[in-house]
Amino acid sequence: MSGIINDLPYQLPTTVEGQLKRLGEIAGIPNNLLVGGGEKEVEAIANMIMYRHLNRVERMNAMKSFHAVKKRALLGELVNNALDTAFVNPQWGIWSLTNSELEADIKFHNAIVMVSGAAGVGLSFSSAADFYKQVRKKRSLGTRGWVTAVIYGALIFNAIELSKANKEKNNRTTLNASRLYK
Repeated sequence: MSGIINDLPYQLPTTVEGQLKRLGEIAGIPNNLLVGGGEKEVEAIANMIMYRHLNRVERMNAMKSFHAVKKRALLGELVNNALDTAFVNPQWGIWSLTNSELEADIKFHNAIVMVSGAAGVGLSFSSAADFYKQVRKKRSLGTRGWVTAVIYGALIFNAIELSKANKEKNNRTTLNASRLYK
């Protein structure tokens, strides 16, 4: 197996099956695509995670490792995830962020929580229930209702993103300072 596994910021099991399962969980790859997988699949997932940090030659080798997997559906998942995070939006695969990018993301979402709390704009079950009752009673949102709905939506989205980033930070048992994850 290539040394790309050593560049990952995760503590992985020693067995190939365990590594495959753990990397699949981290990258959000459906379990049915991993059934029957082995070393080639582990290496390919590791290359997908690291893809946006690789140079041109390493990216070509990563694509070769993607094409070496047994299942074509897994190949499609690997290629889509690698290209999306490298060329469209790294946030679509939070596992592709460097440690400093991840820390900045968490800091940003925490700042939104702090600012919204300081401004008195918070999301609680009781306030959401009150909002729902008012909408049902009036049978329309109105301007204030739309503004409230947008604010609630933004706060919910922020909470989801913060949770996702914190989960990824917890996945990284070490803040690996390899050449790729600075």
